[in-house]
Amino acid sequence: MGTWEQLASLPVEIERYDLEGRELAFSEEFVRYTTLITLHGSGEQGVGEDVVYDGLDHVAFQAAGGSLPLAGSWTLGTFAQRLSELDTFPDPPVREVSRRYRTWAFESAALDLALRQAGTSLAAHMGR
Repeated sequence: MGTWEQLASLPVEIERYDLEGRELAFSEEFVRYTTLITLHGSGEQGVGEDVVYDGLDHVAFQAAGGSLPLAGSWTLGTFAQRLSELDTFPDPPVREVSRRYRTWAFESAALDLALRQAGTSLAAHMGR
């Protein structure tokens, strides 16, 4: 059985999510922006980081807040499917590839939350 097959059936309960903007000025010309996505459910939280390159994409995302319809009972597989049906950008992204980065941020937050809700680690769940 492959890695995704071992993870896809892992259940996850999502009640809501929060966004937290981060920035780090490397120089006067370059500031790196990211957004922490924190999914909440069943008394636990899971965090993923949106590393989209363009600051404008982070500003619009953070301004929209936790408006995506993600609350519910999922498996990681059905949650990933749900994400594929949603536009996670309130405005079109500066770069089309950014859609993949944002999806990965939500999926990593969901994996973190699912493992915490199951009371296990990734290594233990994978039998390693």
